[in-house]
Amino acid sequence: MSIRCLLPLAAASLLLSSAAFADTTTAGWGGFYAGALADVNFGHSHFALPGDMNDVLQQTSHDHTAFAGGGLLGFNWQDGDMVYGLEGDLTSGNGTSSVTACAKVDGCFTSAHDSFTTFNHLKTDWSGRIRARIGWTRGDTLFYAAGGYSFADTKMSLVGWCYDPANPPVPTVYNFARSKTLSGFNLGLGLETPVSDNITLRAEYLFEDFGSTAYKGEAPEWNDRSISVRNSALRVAVAYHF
Repeated sequence: MSIRCLLPLAAASLLLSSAAFADTTTAGWGGFYAGALADVNFGHSHFALPGDMNDVLQQTSHDHTAFAGGGLLGFNWQDGDMVYGLEGDLTSGNGTSSVTACAKVDGCFTSAHDSFTTFNHLKTDWSGRIRARIGWTRGDTLFYAAGGYSFADTKMSLVGWCYDPANPPVPTVYNFARSKTLSGFNLGLGLETPVSDNITLRAEYLFEDFGSTAYKGEAPEWNDRSISVRNSALRVAVAYHF
């Protein structure tokens, strides 16, 4: 991960740590809590996508940055300085990855021959996580690690432009879309500290890997697409402890 991505997390960690050590009251972490979260998501998608049934396989990747927000719900058990928990969250607005595939070595959008070009868009409408947390307390601050199951609702949309040399100015346009729910795993590291009797703030780094998923095509225009998705996120959250 780049220094540019780590700086916001370091700054948030410093602020939360300062707030924690400013108050020497021992916090109790057991029980239910609910809250809201926001993150900056750094997504990476790798596309394996033929242009049409006769094209060779194209390999290309796209990185994107997006903002997401949502809510969380969880429960903690505390045993001395150790805290154990289960948590679930849902977020929306994880962004879109877009790539262009062209099977002709002399370029796309040519009128010299029959050339098929595809615009490929993978959009994540919402995603969620079910995680186990384990941490330890120092003063009022909880330092924790988390991991579990991730899922994401995605839609792959394709637009194909086919140029016919007999009618070069006007391409034939093909549209195709396929939705799929991705499954994967997540790992996270973070810290959390109280700002009042029932309210806590947290900062966290989260990594998710959804592996490779096939989006089935539709003959004769579309072949299958295989897309691999990995995400990193810097997250902040506020939670109310009941």
